[in-house]
Amino acid sequence: MVKMVGNKNSGRKKDPVSDYIRMGKKTLYIRQTQSRDTGKWIDDPIFTWFKRHHGAKWQSQVREFMRLDVEQYKREQFWRCKCPNHGLLGNYIPNRVPKCHICNTWKNKITELQHGGRR
Repeated sequence: MVKMVGNKNSGRKKDPVSDYIRMGKKTLYIRQTQSRDTGKWIDDPIFTWFKRHHGAKWQSQVREFMRLDVEQYKREQFWRCKCPNHGLLGNYIPNRVPKCHICNTWKNKITELQHGGRR
């Protein structure tokens, strides 16, 4: 019998509220420079200040920034059709596509008039 080595409490963190949500570990690379005096590697000052400013909550702050960035990206680059919201893209259609090919919904009335109701 092979015994696993390591801390059994490390790894993915479960959500205390739900059995269906957990936190997965992702790698974040931060630029480092080597100190001429000590030879030690030092994190980018921006990252150091970010951690100093946000303390123990710096990871949740990064997640919040990601959420806000994605909301803005979706708002500016996509429009929503009347299809059911399933999967990653759900019912989000890129702005370059004037009409949903599944439910035949137009992006807006102006787009429909520009294309003469075709496509």
